[in-house]
Amino acid sequence: MLTTEEFYDQLSQFYDVMNDWSARLAYEGPFLRQLLEGHSASSVLDAACGTGQHALALKQWGFLPTGVDASPRMIQRAQTEAYASGLEVRFLVGRFQELPSLFGPVFDAVLCLGNSLPHVESIEDLDASLSGMVQVLRPGGLLLLHNLNYDKRLSEKPRFFKLDSGLLDDREILVWRMADYEESTIIFHTALFQREHEGKWIVQVHSTPQRPLLRADLVERLHSFGLVNVREYGSLKGEPFVVSSSGDLVLAATKPA
Repeated sequence: MLTTEEFYDQLSQFYDVMNDWSARLAYEGPFLRQLLEGHSASSVLDAACGTGQHALALKQWGFLPTGVDASPRMIQRAQTEAYASGLEVRFLVGRFQELPSLFGPVFDAVLCLGNSLPHVESIEDLDASLSGMVQVLRPGGLLLLHNLNYDKRLSEKPRFFKLDSGLLDDREILVWRMADYEESTIIFHTALFQREHEGKWIVQVHSTPQRPLLRADLVERLHSFGLVNVREYGSLKGEPFVVSSSGDLVLAATKPA
């Protein structure tokens, strides 16, 4: 079993194979921009930024993004992507709990996208993580959390998820995601298949724990940190949240002015 940092260090070279960023940003971009512009946001922190694709898109859309991730290799890839694209975006290694030691309350918005928060394993660390995000928000700032709809996920307990494919250094890559369900934890697995130039396939399987976050618990915690105007959506397209059918849970909340 790997820690979150170890898991994403291992996954970093395959991460962009798992995401069709052009399609994903086209899908998510209008709603993200609408929310940010509705809060007159300029400075935006992309917490758990991965390879930096959201932060780079935010820069192209006219915002002033900063990216933070617990995985040093993810940050290395994000910095390489920024250099290659000619975009000046600051990327730093850091965990959610460490945000106040890295920044003051300087951001108009903090985004935590891509089901990143469930990697925080304990209630104590969850509260410290949310506290860290809230502390670096300016008064009136926006916090946006994007997770899976775990109320639905835990009722259905799907084992296997979609297979992603692509090319990496002219090698065919397949990434298959799976999950096992324990009493209060989900063990998340990625099977990484690489086809060598001579045609032989090799596979690596990496596993890490996730803590399922239920809607009612998250909403209660946001209120406990003093956030107001908590809104629920079923996707990053801005669709209404329906507990029985939405694939995602997106929560938007405001820090009082």
